Amino acid sequence: MRRLLALVALLAAGACAGLPTSGPIQQVGPDEPRVDAVVRYAPAPPVPGAEPQEVVRGFLDAMLAYPVSTATASAYLTPDAADAWQSSAGVRIYRAPEVGPPSVPAVTVDDGRPVAVEVEVREDAVLDETGHYRGTDRDVTETFVLEPVDGEWRIANPPVGRMVTAAYFASYFRVFDSFFFDARGAQLVADPVHVAVGEQLATGLMASLTAGPPTALAGELRTYLPDPEAWQPSVTVDAEGVAEVEFDVDGSSLDAGIRNRWSAQVVRTLAQVPEVEGVRIITATGPLAVGGGSVQDLGAWLRFDPPEPRGRPGAVVDGRVVRLVDDAAEPVPGPRGDDAGGATVVAVSEDAIAVSAGGDIGVAFAGDPEVVVPAEDVVSLVWDPTGVLWVADRPGGALRIRLVTAEAVRDVQVAPLGTVTSFALDPGARRYAVTTAGESPQVLVGLVQRDQRSGVTGIGPGRVVAPDAAAPAAVVWTGASSLAFLADSSAGRQVFTSRIDGSPAVGGAFGAVPRLPDVGARRLAIDVGSAPSWYVTDDRDRLWHLRAGGSWRLLGLLDVTALGSGR
Repeated sequence: MRRLLALVALLAAGACAGLPTSGPIQQVGPDEPRVDAVVRYAPAPPVPGAEPQEVVRGFLDAMLAYPVSTATASAYLTPDAADAWQSSAGVRIYRAPEVGPPSVPAVTVDDGRPVAVEVEVREDAVLDETGHYRGTDRDVTETFVLEPVDGEWRIANPPVGRMVTAAYFASYFRVFDSFFFDARGAQLVADPVHVAVGEQLATGLMASLTAGPPTALAGELRTYLPDPEAWQPSVTVDAEGVAEVEFDVDGSSLDAGIRNRWSAQVVRTLAQVPEVEGVRIITATGPLAVGGGSVQDLGAWLRFDPPEPRGRPGAVVDGRVVRLVDDAAEPVPGPRGDDAGGATVVAVSEDAIAVSAGGDIGVAFAGDPEVVVPAEDVVSLVWDPTGVLWVADRPGGALRIRLVTAEAVRDVQVAPLGTVTSFALDPGARRYAVTTAGESPQVLVGLVQRDQRSGVTGIGPGRVVAPDAAAPAAVVWTGASSLAFLADSSAGRQVFTSRIDGSPAVGGAFGAVPRLPDVGARRLAIDVGSAPSWYVTDDRDRLWHLRAGGSWRLLGLLDVTALGSGR
């Protein structure tokens, strides 16, 4: 309970005055971080003689205190309700509140009778105790019962958890990742959570991390942290940027593998906090020393991260396969650098090439002659971190996934996903994303299924993300838990970004980053790295480039018939 109280108190941080309203889709450009909001807000306590509706309005407002404090909100409750209020049970995000009249007209506090006040809201989403987002998009009526207490109206039945406005959530929350391990303990896997920014961001992230992987991913993710109750629910960051995390557990006899993975989860998660430069993990028997020192560097556990893509995005330009390097095109070595064979689908890794004109695929592994892999209606070609080519095609209209190596081609199981129009793998090949067409076009994300030896056996069912996206296509991964894709907007076909938890996609006509001109965008690729570059082809087969911090620019490359992210 101590851990949950600390967590949801942080999740509810924010302010209400002067906050912008926002719809389900906003433009911020290609996953640009926004500036953390730190405006403080101290809501007013109950006013003597306040009517029932005023008490309810004051309570709703008091839940928007920043920095977080339950004292003012609890002052609007009866003593018993204040003691029993489960404010740590989650966060509900709403808009358009309408406070109705009391159920008993002309009632006075001196009558001694309870009275009910209904509040109608549009609920956008809920966060669970650990900050996991679930969209709801529904109308909700909350009935507050008020009772006389010492001559004043007080609420006897506060809602489970907290209620915050959508504007407050948009201004004071950001999505971060808690890092867990895959089932074999080989690789870190990101799990997105929403945490309020500000002075206690590090504590909020640790509260989410210590809670462990979500139930829905049981068996797929694991944690090496001790029992959640062992964590002392506060993280301090000193003047040198060292975050100190304390656990009430004996750390003296830990197996090195457990100690290292425990450290990796904590360090990788806290590395997202801007002021953190290092991490010290304290146990009941002293610091969790790794490498001879008590302070762990933020880059100490990169070996557990998914492999970084080394290849550049590939394209077919003027009938030749090229690598895209910033705003230039470099022909790949070998025959395909002179003749792409009419390819409309391409995948280029550091040392291998795959092309298709929609049917059979030509694959050239490092130093080997090109081989032909039979295929029908190819959707996407993707290289994974181990150098395996994933072929997504649609024989008979249904998605088929095959894994191609220099030695063999094998099919894997595929869950029903509809009419798939694009397919992509996350950096660690632990998750996949697709876009679909039909009556209800969607962006779906699911898990790559693996056996006990981490061999791929299939792709599991997909879950809808970015439900408001119109005609999505050309999905790519931009990070461990983030996507980009093309979709329709009031400004034409634009690049949208989304987290994989279903929280609102961003993109469209407005935002801090210049939008793509209305050119009929068709394909999308990204060159990830310290300074990502984005590429889009248009309906005239021209290539557009967006450099980090810049604006979209038309490159002097014509007849661009294929485009694919590198590996």
